[in-house]
Amino acid sequence: MFRFRRLALAALISACLAACAGPAKKPLVDPFPLRFPLVEAGAMEIEGHVVGQPRARDGIVYYAEREGYLTAVAASSRSILWRFKADHSLSSSPEIHGDVILFHDDGGVLYGIVSPGQVLLKITIDKAFVTPAHIIEGGVVVGTAEGRILTSDPGGNNAREYQLPGPQAALTAGPIPAGGYWQDKIIFGRSDGRLTAISLQGKPVWEFRAEGAIQADPAVAGGRVYFGDSNRHFYCLVAATGKKIWSRRLQGAALHPAVVTGRRVAVVASNSTLYFLSGRGGSILSWEPVPSRVVYEPARAGTSLLVSSAADRLLVFDLRTGERLGQHLTSGTLAAGAVWSPPFVVLVEEDDGSGRQRLVLLRSR
Repeated sequence: MFRFRRLALAALISACLAACAGPAKKPLVDPFPLRFPLVEAGAMEIEGHVVGQPRARDGIVYYAEREGYLTAVAASSRSILWRFKADHSLSSSPEIHGDVILFHDDGGVLYGIVSPGQVLLKITIDKAFVTPAHIIEGGVVVGTAEGRILTSDPGGNNAREYQLPGPQAALTAGPIPAGGYWQDKIIFGRSDGRLTAISLQGKPVWEFRAEGAIQADPAVAGGRVYFGDSNRHFYCLVAATGKKIWSRRLQGAALHPAVVTGRRVAVVASNSTLYFLSGRGGSILSWEPVPSRVVYEPARAGTSLLVSSAADRLLVFDLRTGERLGQHLTSGTLAAGAVWSPPFVVLVEEDDGSGRQRLVLLRSR
């Protein structure tokens, strides 16, 4: 099951409590609104090759490199704060939970890292990783290819393993906390189309069967769950019960978690299209083509949405209206989704000739 290498219980519990704290109230006025044109504020060379999606928190950008490094960069100075070398190569994104950065390597080792690259948790899991690891209600949760859920407390003790009932199928989405009054539930998606909510003790609470495989994490907002399947259906469920509120057939399958704001739901689909749906009934309010077949995970930037693809441009939309605010042409092909680290938009650009990558910071002129 689990084999623990190093841990620092008190520090990790403190970090997890910070992760579970409620978000601060949003300011009435965006202190860093994006305005076009965007101009380059600085850049730095990347030693390796970025894999997955970079993350940002408190002015620090974290990214995983295929060569096995997790790197932390101060956005304002474009300087490396620290680099951590994993035991094996990396191929997936890091996840930030409070002060803890969780990620796993290709050898099945899960790490919990805090600044300045200190190892608080190191776990070897004898199962194939499928889902990212998350800290939910103070515990570490991860899903496997065999349809099992592995959990432990913050210190790596009380390790548990659950097999979800029904036919065996890989866990391909989640884990996601249900949120609100239902935050004691965790939601997983499976390769056979089942979306399952379980209790923190591993007991099934409800299950919904979609028509296709669930390949992207669901989004939870306002007591509702939004997600898509591989058969190009997009759904809205009641988070407490799993009851369907509406579903909508799109021309492509959802590639990434939806971005929900107010009454609008933004969905990036496999037909290289960004859809804005009505959160109330699922009707298509607007849509916009994206100039590449590969579309990266979109990111919120205040009231704006950053949409990146494996092309030479960044698209920016107003989340409140769905209006396209503008685009920024890059000097190289984008190798990952844009990240918002106020007041900067952070890009990973790759030179088509040399394959070298660099971190580029943009800001409003």
